Amino acid sequence: MNELGIKIKVLRKRMNITQEDLAERLGVSFQAVSKWETNAAYPDISMFPVLANFFNVTTDELLGVDLSKKKEKIAGIIAEYDRLSNLGKEKEKFDFISAAHREYPNDYRILDKYICMLCYDPNHGNNGLLVHEEEILSLCNRILDECPEDEPRYTALSVLSGLYREKGDIEKAIEYANKFPPYHFSREEGIELTYEQGSKEWWKSVRSNVHDLTEIMTVKIRNCAVYADLPPKERIQQFEKALDLLKVVYENGDYGFAHADLSVLNQLIAKRFIDLKDYKNAGKYLDIGLNHAKLYDELPSVTIHTSFLVKDYRFERSNVYSSYEGSKVKNELDFIDKDGFYNEVRDMDWFKDVVEKYRPYAKETK
Repeated sequence: MNELGIKIKVLRKRMNITQEDLAERLGVSFQAVSKWETNAAYPDISMFPVLANFFNVTTDELLGVDLSKKKEKIAGIIAEYDRLSNLGKEKEKFDFISAAHREYPNDYRILDKYICMLCYDPNHGNNGLLVHEEEILSLCNRILDECPEDEPRYTALSVLSGLYREKGDIEKAIEYANKFPPYHFSREEGIELTYEQGSKEWWKSVRSNVHDLTEIMTVKIRNCAVYADLPPKERIQQFEKALDLLKVVYENGDYGFAHADLSVLNQLIAKRFIDLKDYKNAGKYLDIGLNHAKLYDELPSVTIHTSFLVKDYRFERSNVYSSYEGSKVKNELDFIDKDGFYNEVRDMDWFKDVVEKYRPYAKETK
């Protein structure tokens, strides 16, 4: 134990941080760190694994913690985080990753997830950006100063841009957004360009990119229609462009995740027909939208696409992050039940017929 204080001091200086920095990150006082390093006092036994994880040392270097076991445990933590994300268990996920961050305060993979959860803290109505502003700023800037890995750095840049946007400081938000590479220099584009055109690897890469870009374009077209200052008929025409795009890419009807997009798009079209008092078409598109939610819920765990542009692309439902615990149909019906927009038609037979048709498919779990 007499060597522990010296070891802590050496490891701290190796990271080029002060005693005050170490104390802040571990949640202890500066005086406690000073006493540790002079062997005037020892850390509480509960701090030993925290110190080892913070300094990224092996267990032989500090109290025998095995580095391979640490990596295995962290991999398990990330897997459990992803599982909870897929199930939409937001509060459980928040508590879980918060505890993991306390145990491994210097692991960037866990820190990346923890920052994301602070931004969408379910205990504050997903308004965590401003609630946790001070901690988010500190953690994001630490990542940008210290982390050599790209993914946590991109998370930090995205979060900082979003935070300043929420605060109304658009200039600062753009400053951080400009630190990202442009579209054409993305990882996916780089991989595609690496392979010889027409090769097996190139086809796999380009079709994966078509799939991802279709999702991006669908959302952008949808948003253009939502926020455009257009009369209902012209908005419907814009929403239909997104529908047409999905039909072109998924020509065989193998929509996979796109069933979720189709559900939203058709419901948005139904709303515009309600604006026009065209209740026949409103009912038609609301029915189509909820049916796509049902088809999404009925997807197998893995969908292998068959359409030419996305042939052999694998969609795995376990990789989808969700903010709700129930089925897609339940999520859509819950939204419809709460949406004041439907109040004017809620008692009409056509509306009740469509909504009640899908009630049996609203499940509490996925």
